[in-house]
This record gives sequence, structure tokens and C-alpha cells, in this order.
Amino acid sequence: MKREYILFPIVGLLSLLFMYAAIAKAMDYGFFVSEMSKSPLLMKYDKQWLAPGVLGVEFLIVALLSFAATRKSGLLLSFFVMLLFTLYLSTLYFFYTNIPCSCGGILGKLSYPTHIIFNAVFTLLAAAGVLLYQTNNAR
Repeated sequence: MKREYILFPIVGLLSLLFMYAAIAKAMDYGFFVSEMSKSPLLMKYDKQWLAPGVLGVEFLIVALLSFAATRKSGLLLSFFVMLLFTLYLSTLYFFYTNIPCSCGGILGKLSYPTHIIFNAVFTLLAAAGVLLYQTNNAR
């Protein structure tokens, strides 16, 4: 029972993060695509598919986390997406210079080190959520 008290805020925080990020990007979609186009790691990918794909996955995570039947999938997808975003930002920061962040809203205004730490914390929260969900439902 106590695990639920920890799991609920984790799910809430992840839902808020992905909803905020998706809405911020969608509200300034042109800027999001423009900044994404400047990334050396994404140059060879078609932004016509990649940009809506990113938004779709972020909204999908929120939907999956919203229902008990799909929460485990939402937590797993949250973990992998946060891990991917963290690795992506880390690669840009450590191996490239002057690369803009295509993140929307206040997240795009964070410095790279701060953003990497922020993402790492949410990656760990998602991992904890997966572990708590599995141990909570194993009984």
C-alpha cells in the first residue's frame, strides 16, 4: 500500500512533464521544427515525420499513464524516452558546440548541464516508477 503513495506522485510528475513539453512544442511548432533542424544528430531524419512523432509519443505517454490498465506501458515508455532525451542532450553538450535546444517552454531556456541533470532526475523517477509498479502489482 505504501508504494502507491510514492508511485502516484511519480506518475503525476511524469504526466505533467510530458504534457507540458508536448503542449509547449505544439504551441510554437515552427520554432520546434526549426531548432530540431539545426541539430547535427537529426540532420538525416525527415522533420516532417520526426517532429510530429516526438509530439505524438509525448501525448501517448500522458494517455498511457492516465489509465491503470496501461500505466506500466506508460512508465516503461517514459523511462526509455527520458533516457533517450538525456543521452541526446548529453551527446550534443559534450561533442558539439552552440547547438540550440528544440525543447519547448521553460525547458528550452535551461542551460545544457541543468537540462541534462533535470532529465536524468526524471529518468530515475521513471525507472523508480517502473520498479515500484512491478513490485506493487506482483502480489
